[in-house]
Amino acid sequence: MYIDKGLLDLLSDEAARQLRELPRQDAAGTFRRLVKKALGRQTPKKDDLFWPAGLLLLGLWEAGRRETVEAYVRAWMAKNAPVSYVDDALAGYVILCLYEQTKDLQFKEAADRIREFLEDTPKDQSGAIIYGPGRGNEYIFADGAGMTALFLSKYGKVFGNAEAAALSRRQIGSFLNYGMDYLSSLPYHGYDRQSGVKYGIIGWGRATGWLLMGMSGIICDTGDKEVLAAFREIIDAVFTHQRRDGLFSWQLEAMDGPADTSATAMILWSAARVMKEGRLKDLDRNLLADGADGLRRQINGGRVYGASAECIDFAQYVQQYGCYPWGQGAALAFFGVF
Repeated sequence: MYIDKGLLDLLSDEAARQLRELPRQDAAGTFRRLVKKALGRQTPKKDDLFWPAGLLLLGLWEAGRRETVEAYVRAWMAKNAPVSYVDDALAGYVILCLYEQTKDLQFKEAADRIREFLEDTPKDQSGAIIYGPGRGNEYIFADGAGMTALFLSKYGKVFGNAEAAALSRRQIGSFLNYGMDYLSSLPYHGYDRQSGVKYGIIGWGRATGWLLMGMSGIICDTGDKEVLAAFREIIDAVFTHQRRDGLFSWQLEAMDGPADTSATAMILWSAARVMKEGRLKDLDRNLLADGADGLRRQINGGRVYGASAECIDFAQYVQQYGCYPWGQGAALAFFGVF
């Protein structure tokens, strides 16, 4: 383990606290939800599995806090709340981890609900899951592609479900075909297959992190050589933009811009788990160690600082940095596997 148990426990305790307090929204969060609602973006009010919770659950799981994760998931199951968002797939990945370890069929039933939602939700002509179909467009986001691929790939592996595995592969394959900048080997934030337009900026850090997380799932679950080759190409491009402090900027090519610990940790978690599977043997581990050192310097009292605020929409990235659930959860997840 790269960090000592005492620090891991501090990070985990803070992640558990943030998970408990997620339903409480501050004024800034309320304002951002109103802006997103006006733009037609998803504005969940009571979704206990939305992506900030998903990243906290992932971090706690990787850190070995099964009891905390299980209690949260069981509380959600007891509410019998509907699955309403693509973003719930990330928490679904952790639910699959719970099932794999416990064989409790209640967790399988919960995972089945998420799978059924993803199978039924609208898709574009290539079979990519539309992130917000209620907006009246067919925009594909790296966020959705990564989260759904991670969940569906593991579902396919755990239950021998070829359809889920194929749908997972389709999310990544479509994004690699239609959402990449071929000069830099970095992703756009998203795209519209019908118009051929790519949206957002090239190399937004968290978009890159989401895509790599989904790809890492397919690689670890299936050993897909094509996805591994694409993953390596992106990883190589990403690490050419690693800063002297070991972190990555909010926009990878903006080397003198603000660092983003959430993007850094998501990228590092993806690389670390693929490396752990023995599929990136020639990737310099020191690159990950430099990233880990950079993240450690952003920790104060068990809280991970330096994460960028929630994105509002394509090319609308709030330049505000602090301690957020996505930075806390992603950093904890990375330290749990590195």
